[in-house]
Amino acid sequence: MIRKISAKSAFAATALAACAVVAPARAQDADAPAAALEAAAADGLPSVPQEVKPFTALVRCARAKGVVLVLKPGASDWAAAEEGRYYPLGTSFRTAPEQDQPASAEFAFGPMSYVRLTGAAEVATKAIAIGDPARTVVLKSGRVMVNVPRTLKEGLFFVAAPYFTCSNLAGESLFDYKPLGDGDEVVVRCVTGSLALEGRHYKIPRMVAANQVRIRSTGDDLYSWLRGERGDSKVFLDQGLMTEKNFETGEEKDVQKTYEFSLSPRCAVKIFRRRSPVGGNMLVSMMATDATGVIKTRCAYAEGRSNVNSGELVIAPVVATNAEKEKAKAASEETEEVEAVEVKPAKAPAKKEVAEAGPPQEEEKKDDEKKENKSDDDDI
Repeated sequence: MIRKISAKSAFAATALAACAVVAPARAQDADAPAAALEAAAADGLPSVPQEVKPFTALVRCARAKGVVLVLKPGASDWAAAEEGRYYPLGTSFRTAPEQDQPASAEFAFGPMSYVRLTGAAEVATKAIAIGDPARTVVLKSGRVMVNVPRTLKEGLFFVAAPYFTCSNLAGESLFDYKPLGDGDEVVVRCVTGSLALEGRHYKIPRMVAANQVRIRSTGDDLYSWLRGERGDSKVFLDQGLMTEKNFETGEEKDVQKTYEFSLSPRCAVKIFRRRSPVGGNMLVSMMATDATGVIKTRCAYAEGRSNVNSGELVIAPVVATNAEKEKAKAASEETEEVEAVEVKPAKAPAKKEVAEAGPPQEEEKKDDEKKENKSDDDDI
């Protein structure tokens, strides 16, 4: 007996057969990554972990003790911070201790990145463009501790102030920031890991664990003072443009010069700036002193002008020592030197001169008598 199969039944049967063939293949493709990972683990090969983003889109208040305030973008009044709540970038955070109640707070930027405020402190977060992976914390006042993973890529986290910026932070860093009436002063300490610090006309490419420097700047940015307090940090100081000539080709070109100085404890760098009345170029004068206060090098130049540059003026140790000795010797000679004055006896007058001169008292009497007689005649 022969049955007639319709076109619809034939199409349905064909579709079922195709599904039966394709379904195992797709299941096999879906299980391929897991199977590959299992095979790699069986072979002793390391598995590839999923990439974890270092920061979250918002900042979370992880802990708040005492009076902790937040100022959201666009708001005019400070509000109390709430633990566990997320705040947008651009928000400012402040801790305000009272008489009997200390204050501290911790704000998480990611799974392993956070900023801690202690005492009377304040920071601000910088708003970013959509898709920007970097985060920036702006110092306002007080003690701020920053902790980020040591494996954090460069250029992802910054700590900024009006006159300097810290970048490439890895590990734990501590900042004591103090605004002043004519500028600010900050103590930067690298507790663990490393960081880089850069300001106008100076740069510290790398501070490592236990390194600490103090920076003082004026409000108009016309003076900067750096002082080493712990460890040994290498600071690179700008020395302006200098002309270099290629003796083979005779070509001349301006090259930016820098001076490397070891900022050890009690060593200091002073940078003076002034705007030129003619041309408007910034005039810069720099000097570096050792732990005893002796000037090791100095330089003066105009920004963007290679023809206005004193170059590096190094004071040789031998010359400086001899100069100090000569100065001390001259000072001692001035204090000990006594001017000798020769005293000569007065020469007695000759007898002839005495006889001719006569007794001085008799001459005075004769003169007085003449004056009296003349006055009497005038009265008559």
